[in-house]
Amino acid sequence: MNDPPRFAVVGRVNKGKSSIVATLAEDDTVRIDPRPGTTTEVREYPVRVDGRTLFVLVDTPGFEDAPRALAWLRSRQVSAADRPARVAELLRAYQGTGEFADERKLLAPILAGANVLYVVDGTRPFRRNYEAEMEILRWTGRPGMALVNRIGDEDYGLEWHRALDQYFKMVRDFDAFSVSFEERLKLLESFRELRPESRAAIDEAITALTAQRRRRRADAGSEIADLLLDELTHTEEIAVAHEAALEAERDRLERSFHDHLREREEKARRRVEGLYAHGEVRFETTSLDRPIFQQDLFAEETWRLLGLAPVELVAASTLAGAAVGGAVDALVGGASLLAGTAIGGAVGGATALFGLGRRYASVRQIGPGGIAGWWSAARRYWEGGRRFRIGPHAQPNFPWVLLDRALLHYDSVVRRTHARRGTIPISDGTGRAGVVAELARADRRNLEDLFRKIRRSAADPPRELRDSLEWFVGRVLQRIDPLPGDSEVPPA
Repeated sequence: MNDPPRFAVVGRVNKGKSSIVATLAEDDTVRIDPRPGTTTEVREYPVRVDGRTLFVLVDTPGFEDAPRALAWLRSRQVSAADRPARVAELLRAYQGTGEFADERKLLAPILAGANVLYVVDGTRPFRRNYEAEMEILRWTGRPGMALVNRIGDEDYGLEWHRALDQYFKMVRDFDAFSVSFEERLKLLESFRELRPESRAAIDEAITALTAQRRRRRADAGSEIADLLLDELTHTEEIAVAHEAALEAERDRLERSFHDHLREREEKARRRVEGLYAHGEVRFETTSLDRPIFQQDLFAEETWRLLGLAPVELVAASTLAGAAVGGAVDALVGGASLLAGTAIGGAVGGATALFGLGRRYASVRQIGPGGIAGWWSAARRYWEGGRRFRIGPHAQPNFPWVLLDRALLHYDSVVRRTHARRGTIPISDGTGRAGVVAELARADRRNLEDLFRKIRRSAADPPRELRDSLEWFVGRVLQRIDPLPGDSEVPPA
């Protein structure tokens, strides 16, 4: 079996080499620091899928004294064919000394067969002293590509391209901090042209990475569906011995109920982050790309910005109710004169209106209904014990708020490269903050119907409801993170 392709990421210090390695390798353990000279040793980062190494990225120290190293190489005239050997002489001549230490470290993997990825900062002006670095790399005789990274706000890309085109077969723009998955695949496609013998390996890498990304998206959809199902069916119960203790226990139980919902949401987030290899850099509340994540699940601002607006919520409930009523009309062959559709729609809309102002779950006494229920409740009362249940959460907008937060979190995870570290403040912009308000009316109606059925069967929801929910969530995730080869998805 052929060895996987290797790419040495080289350039001057503090130009974003490690950021590019972190993004391409999806490895947030790569050390990144704004201070120059963070990388002092050569380190390899294999890119693996299912235990198989697709290619290897080699992070290297930056050039420190390229002009003097080039002068040493030119101190003895050699033919172009002998230049790689002359570079190898430089490494041997100063082995064991402190001279050209960084140059020797970064050149060693190149002479060992790695392809060259030369990184520059396109937000800083081109200077002639960079030519010494590029000339040394040309002397190695290895195939090379230049990457114009972006670290600051200025743009000197055109002058960099004019210079780099004279030294490298390919020059590409690459922003390690905001590049999309699609743009990463395009960069890999460019790698194919560096060496014809590596094309098959790069093609396999592209196929494997795309398949991995699709699996991650499917697993995230499953995780979000499980979150919705768990939260929509969650209940808690308590028994109290004395009437005087009831109010205090009711407050405690309600707090416990909402704490559970928050913790379950946080657990789902951690799992989604893990799917995309965001293990070291935690997505804390203040680090997420949307300012709404600074709000608690039950904060007033969260409910104002996320989920469906009151008019949208009533419309979705009305449509879902009308669909149920229409089924009744069909069963009686139209004998109801479409009364089922009208009544179903009215009931659905009225239910949504009734619950709009209720952001919290309610506590209620439980027990069997009818005479038996009355007798059982009376007996428990005289025996000094009463049982109460909180949940499932009955507010109509609750599943929409929960879904919105999950979708916004997912969007933040898939768009965040592994080069980005720390808190990222994002302006809240204007308009609505959520995603579900942009869904098609048919999707809203179907989801509203699903939410209603799940709540009604909270004790033991059928598997098909969960599967339907996962399918709908998967469709939305496909719009957020489209991949090559996706089947066509109707517009939201």
